[in-house]
Amino acid sequence: MTAWSEKKGTWRPLEGSQRAWRAPERLQGAWRAVQLELEAVEEEAARAFRRLRARFCLRRRPHLQRRNRLIQHIPGFWVTAFLNHPQLSAMISDRDEDALSYMTSLQVEEFGQSRHGCRIRFFFSVNPYFQNDVVAKEFVRHLVSHSTPIRWWQGQDPRSRPHKGPPAPRSFFAWFGDHSFPAGDRVAEIIKEELWPNPLQFYLLGEGAEGPLDR
Repeated sequence: MTAWSEKKGTWRPLEGSQRAWRAPERLQGAWRAVQLELEAVEEEAARAFRRLRARFCLRRRPHLQRRNRLIQHIPGFWVTAFLNHPQLSAMISDRDEDALSYMTSLQVEEFGQSRHGCRIRFFFSVNPYFQNDVVAKEFVRHLVSHSTPIRWWQGQDPRSRPHKGPPAPRSFFAWFGDHSFPAGDRVAEIIKEELWPNPLQFYLLGEGAEGPLDR
């Protein structure tokens, strides 16, 4: 094995643990310069992307607000959309369905400079199950999550209800308090990536419309 000799301007053999090619100092300096230039370009691109994303978030806002106002005039819109999603429906018990029928709005918001955070809010009208008018779950960099404690009316918390026989089906509302694996939270992923962008497609599934996977 040989290496370039700066003093002699020739290749020289390397001994022992040095048996690896070593770049000349001037070549290493050139690499460092190019890398610094590349990192500067990457940072500029990241800043431009953040500005562009913020700009389009502002453009989307009035459309989302208008969509929300229209949805609020459709009774049972959100519970229907949830039930028509093949994976979410498997988590919704009859009792959950009735509680979700009081849901009036859904909001998904990304936050943080690099959009590493996500907040999912569920808005409810007055109902016999819990006192909250807003229940939220928040994710930070998909590593940790936090949620609003649900203030159940007396006797309505499914965890405190006596149950006999086979295990009760999993409650959708248990998802709010489950922080065991934020990075792989499939429910959050479905809501954020599938339901929120176009909830109408799931609402219409019950009316014989094509499913999103059939197109």
